[in-house]
Amino acid sequence: MSGPVRVESPPVCRLCGAGPASQSLRAGTVYGGGPEHGFWHCAECDAVYLYPPTTEEEEQRFYAREFEGFMAARSGKKADWASAEAHKASGRGHLARRWPFLEPYLAPGRDILEIGCSSGFMLDAFRDAGLNCVGVEPSGVFYEHLAHSGYQAYRNLDELERGPDRKFDLVVHFFVLEHIRDPYDFFRRTLDLLKPGGRIIAEVPCVNDPLTSLYRIPAFEQFYWSIAHHFYYSPKSLGFVLDRLGAGREILPEQRYDLSNHMTWMMDGRPGGQGRFDHVFSPELLDSYRQDLKRRWLCDTMFVHVYR
Repeated sequence: MSGPVRVESPPVCRLCGAGPASQSLRAGTVYGGGPEHGFWHCAECDAVYLYPPTTEEEEQRFYAREFEGFMAARSGKKADWASAEAHKASGRGHLARRWPFLEPYLAPGRDILEIGCSSGFMLDAFRDAGLNCVGVEPSGVFYEHLAHSGYQAYRNLDELERGPDRKFDLVVHFFVLEHIRDPYDFFRRTLDLLKPGGRIIAEVPCVNDPLTSLYRIPAFEQFYWSIAHHFYYSPKSLGFVLDRLGAGREILPEQRYDLSNHMTWMMDGRPGGQGRFDHVFSPELLDSYRQDLKRRWLCDTMFVHVYR
């Protein structure tokens, strides 16, 4: 995923089509990318997008063969991509944090589709809660694991849509939207998969992450902007997409990483450190820090509910 020449002249926004006068370079270094890649910001819709984008052929090869290795190198010790079972074990913290956003909609007997379900640790929890689970996963390694675990799984939405007509009470995806080349097409197709009264619940990185929007830590800038992502969304740009589609939506702030993680980036210029200073800081201080970031929308994550 590299090329010989940086694109210096502003492009046209990939999300709203605004012209070059509204575009500015947000990040000139892209983790895993080449010298030609950058992330650009659109002043009209607030999108931050990769330009030039990777080709569809590069993308298919990346997810089928390279994604686990890329993520293992990027994630370090905080997530284990060595095998499906190891990935499940390292995902339990995500499960506990996500469950309050999901639980009101998880009545037994409901049909749920998870897109980008990786090793299936969320599907396992949904199945244990009595839901009928289906998954979509492009990774060759994880797809095989899902099939062996008894799940009805598909490699992509095209494959799912070619099968028998099926609708879902809930479609979920976690840290998937930023990887999607065409968010309008993606949301149209997933909305069409809902039963009447159904909804999409998604977890999405927020470009207002304080490590880049508030503290602007150089080491984090080198790390954060990833070639695997087509877009980084703010509440405004995500709302722009959904409003253009005429979809109902609610966007909620969430903060994944704690004060210790932020201090580790400031002190050591590296990821990790979650809980490092819990022996010093009170739970009240840690929660207050988290809540202040959320109230000011200087948080690293969003949950979005989408419905017709």
